[in-house]
Amino acid sequence: MAVRRIILRAVIALAVTAAGVLGYLDVHGDFQRWSDNSALDGACDGLLDRDVVRGVLGAGEVEVEDEDESYARAYRGLIAGCQVQVDGGGSAEIRIRDAAYVEEHVDSLYKSSVSRVLPVPVGYGWSGLFGADPEEPKGYLVSHGDKDVTVSLLLDCAESSKVKSLSVTVETSLRGATLDDPANRPEYARIATSTAAKASKKQGCEAKLGKPVRRLGLPVTEDEYQPLRTADGTCSGISTAKEVTLATETDRRGAPYEICRLSDADTSARYLLKGQFGPYAQEAYADYQEFGYGKSRPSPDVAAQQRVTDGPVSWTSATCPDGLALFTLEVAADEDKDRKNTASTPSLAYERAALRAFAEHAAEAHGCSAPATP
Repeated sequence: MAVRRIILRAVIALAVTAAGVLGYLDVHGDFQRWSDNSALDGACDGLLDRDVVRGVLGAGEVEVEDEDESYARAYRGLIAGCQVQVDGGGSAEIRIRDAAYVEEHVDSLYKSSVSRVLPVPVGYGWSGLFGADPEEPKGYLVSHGDKDVTVSLLLDCAESSKVKSLSVTVETSLRGATLDDPANRPEYARIATSTAAKASKKQGCEAKLGKPVRRLGLPVTEDEYQPLRTADGTCSGISTAKEVTLATETDRRGAPYEICRLSDADTSARYLLKGQFGPYAQEAYADYQEFGYGKSRPSPDVAAQQRVTDGPVSWTSATCPDGLALFTLEVAADEDKDRKNTASTPSLAYERAALRAFAEHAAEAHGCSAPATP
């Protein structure tokens, strides 16, 4: 074994020297680690733009870890993945996937339905999300650097393409940069958008690409309440009730995953409304079929259903350019335990009206058909 290892290293050394590259390759575990000045050219199967990565992460010595074939085989749909670390600068973890493989989770900023910080749309013609996880109990974004920030993009490929859609997700940490400074936020999107452009071309996706991202809003924390009657984003069009008066929302701008949180006057969450499109909807349907509960289980075979009294979900669907969309209303978990059959519980009729308004506005914004009536 030792002899084989020596021979392998000798062959690698000769190959690297012949290519005029100064560095090393160390094969270990699920990664191949490169460390040289031209490593970025081959990282992530050549899908990174060296100048963009350098511009975002810095000009120091770079180290790249590429996921090898065994890792790709373990996660179907993974086209390429790598991690980039710049000495004295930032770091980034990049994943490029065929988003049609719904049995493997699409890289999503929504780690759960009760995420304390809501990602915001990337905008500028991109179908994508920009966000960061909270680091304090109350959910506020921390005002210091070295924070992991995620940009997740979806590309809808041309009908002639063998690939239906691509997912590009980049988690970035920038030393000394804060999300509070508006000038820093677009930097987190640059690697994702440049990688998406190269991936679309190499995979024959021929997707319609967005424009350079010039501005990004802050992710929305859970305590950014506003009167429901003034909502003009993901909660727009939903009527108030005695027990439902506050909203936490983001704008839409083509986001593939939308969420609206409805609360009472005491800021206790009552409902979570979610709109999922394209691969996100496909993934959600697959999850519900595998992990769904009771009779209230969204299914692509059933267009709509109002929740039964012992089920926490109502849903409806619509046909969109990128497939079947799913719109759901969930009773907030803490409220579901404390509000059984009480006079303060909003009626099923209100839930139905809220879901219908949410779905209609979201479907219209995405160019979908009118949702089925739940």
